[in-house]
Amino acid sequence: MKPLLRTLIAATTVMLANGASLTATAQTRQAPGASMSSNSQAATIHRFYEECLNQNRLDLLPELVSANVINHGFDGSQQTGIPAFEQSIKRTQGFFSGQHFTVDDVVSNGDKAAARWTMTANNTVPIGGMAPTGKQVTQRAVVFYRFEDGKIAEIWLQLDRLGVLQQIGVQVPGIPAPPASAAR
Repeated sequence: MKPLLRTLIAATTVMLANGASLTATAQTRQAPGASMSSNSQAATIHRFYEECLNQNRLDLLPELVSANVINHGFDGSQQTGIPAFEQSIKRTQGFFSGQHFTVDDVVSNGDKAAARWTMTANNTVPIGGMAPTGKQVTQRAVVFYRFEDGKIAEIWLQLDRLGVLQQIGVQVPGIPAPPASAAR
């Protein structure tokens, strides 16, 4: 079993043991003044990826994230506020054309939730010193969220940068190149 999968399974098991619920899809929305349910958190997360990112509806951010949202980047950076978060999204969109996100899983517990997603996109700009390949790449990530007043208030992102680099042909010393069928 791959280490990331083992870690995700272990984290999910701990959360479930502590009373969390698994939600693959969500149809409900939070009523004004109601406490945030795991279905409401899942609905917010799905809406963020499906509407904001896939449909490029960044105008919806104020409905989904708090005004002082804190974004902890994969590189250790931290940005605060919707304008900074929106700029981070636009910067990422600049690296990959034709981005499409699929939310694979959402797990929630109290004011926290975690999502596992898959993004497909085309490599159309230089990354890691490599010229654009035009290849479609697949990136996977796990994101943890903290909710406040029904909105995403804090985000921690961990993504598979190494996998993307290997898919565009970067040879990483000490790591064998993936088989041709693994590079999507």
